[in-house]
Amino acid sequence: MSSRISIPRGIPPPLSDELSMLFSDYFDRFVRNDPVYLGLNCVTWNPPFLGERLSLLPPELTPELVLRSPLDKVSCRIMTCWNVSERTARVDEFLVKLFSTRLFGQVYETLFARNATQLTRQRFEWAFKQVWFGQYSWDNLSNRRLQTCGFQHIYIGEKEGSRVKGLHNWVRYYLLEKCARLVLEKVHRKHPGLHLASMRFRWDEAVKPYGTIFFGIPIDFEILLFFCAFLIGSSRDVNFLIDGKLVTVVCYDAASRADTLATAYFRY
Repeated sequence: MSSRISIPRGIPPPLSDELSMLFSDYFDRFVRNDPVYLGLNCVTWNPPFLGERLSLLPPELTPELVLRSPLDKVSCRIMTCWNVSERTARVDEFLVKLFSTRLFGQVYETLFARNATQLTRQRFEWAFKQVWFGQYSWDNLSNRRLQTCGFQHIYIGEKEGSRVKGLHNWVRYYLLEKCARLVLEKVHRKHPGLHLASMRFRWDEAVKPYGTIFFGIPIDFEILLFFCAFLIGSSRDVNFLIDGKLVTVVCYDAASRADTLATAYFRY
């Protein structure tokens, strides 16, 4: 990709509703009764936390179950080995698998059919990569090289001093908890009808005082939901209906690059 692609923003309300129905239907057909999502029904979301800290996620959620699709496997390799020389190849492998999913095709076809984008499928894929992997710096006043991207912030997480920034994905949470690098300290709130929770946790020596994670959802579902929220509006709350429940996504552009996502997360 030799030049940046202009990405249309500001999807009208009727199309936003249509996208919401698309994600709700996907959740109903492929997520709600999935063994991973059902396995979260036995989670004790408000444990007493007396003495030894226990894992939040049950041992029945084995890596073989959680990471059973080709897309799951390659996303796991990126999440666990982000700072390696093979990152570019792994990102490309992840995108090839994501672009071949049914949901990605449905999102593109819906946007194209409603004239929300005139990009060809190939250029739409390039635009998606630009949004998620376009580099930016949190410190716009410094002369430091561009340091992060939306995918890294959301799906890997970052540490700044003693604080965790980002890390909004449940599989990343799961992988860190499995290797005893993440400890849950408190569940602030748990959604009554979805595996959506806001919590305080510690990653190594860094603390996330308040972070919201939607547990049990596939990465293609989440990353495309966040992408659509990015297209719908800049730096605002975007509502979707998932399984008949209102779910709010918050997304922000990178301050210096409006065609790049800085962060996105569920508000609860």
